[in-house]
Amino acid sequence: MIGGIALFGALVYWSGPARVFAEIVGMGIVGFSAVVLTVVASIGTWTLSWYALLRGAGIAMRWRHTVSPLLAGFAVSYLTPSLYLGGEPVRAYWVSRDRGIPMARVMATAVVERILAGFSILAFASIGAVFAVTSPRLSLADKGAVGIALGMLTLFLVLLLIPFARNARWLSRLLAWAARFLPGRRRLLRAAAHVAEMEGEIHRAFSHYLGYTLLAFAFQLLTVFLNYIRPQIFFHFTQRALFTFPQLSLYFTLSIFLDAFVWVTPGGFGLTDGGRVMVFTLLGIPVSGGVAFTVVYRFVDLLLVGIGAQLLLRRGLISLRPGRFRIAVDRDPSTHGAPPGEGHGQRSNPS
Repeated sequence: MIGGIALFGALVYWSGPARVFAEIVGMGIVGFSAVVLTVVASIGTWTLSWYALLRGAGIAMRWRHTVSPLLAGFAVSYLTPSLYLGGEPVRAYWVSRDRGIPMARVMATAVVERILAGFSILAFASIGAVFAVTSPRLSLADKGAVGIALGMLTLFLVLLLIPFARNARWLSRLLAWAARFLPGRRRLLRAAAHVAEMEGEIHRAFSHYLGYTLLAFAFQLLTVFLNYIRPQIFFHFTQRALFTFPQLSLYFTLSIFLDAFVWVTPGGFGLTDGGRVMVFTLLGIPVSGGVAFTVVYRFVDLLLVGIGAQLLLRRGLISLRPGRFRIAVDRDPSTHGAPPGEGHGQRSNPS
């Protein structure tokens, strides 16, 4: 964390703090409000996507009650070495504990939501890859890297989707097979049973309630689109710039790869920021403008992360002690007699 923040500070210093501050001030209250509205809208559509999957799975919840667990999961994902994964067990446990239903059912909806998010990102990134390959500003090596990374992402998503759609249950079978040779056989077999339940629920998402899944996919596409137009929103108010479709697609695709492969520090501080600034220079944006963009969106993202962390603390799902940070995702609340949120030595603060 210290190293990432130091890199981020060095980037601001190198670009000129006065010029960066002038760029931020130049966007005005209206511009900053537009940025905040775009980010909040993307969180809203993301929540609606997960909400549709929960409804399809027969998990009755109001939409507003899905916002808190999703923000909590977002905070965990943001601070771990992966922007796209990490917080799913946290939000699944939150809903499972509140509703007193098996965590495997809720976790299945989170997994499907991440698969749909992957395909939504792939749809926009594929468009950007076409412009990246034809762009004279990128070297042949960079074009090859974009093509290889996009191919790997496509292959990974397809290989992940097909077994779930066909109900192959390969993951639970793998755990059951490993239980023959590894210690803790009973624990592995119990885990395999929970995973098999999750795989069955994922299969239902692509067969029994496909309509809800397609609706969730539509909301995912809208979420990605709101992230796609972030540069246009910001630079319209700072430099009155109007990006072309190829420019926005090129930025989106390259930034996606930065988040996927360079997000190794908490929050991706320093590394992803420097990468985005370099991408903006390809689009003719000065370094100070690119840094101002990252500063403003970092600020808004960290506000959401702070809200998510506060929610985790209030629910007793994380504990902070000197030298320790613990996320409390322990037993499945549906497997014993204690009411959801009790019997774990944790507070229950329903929202």
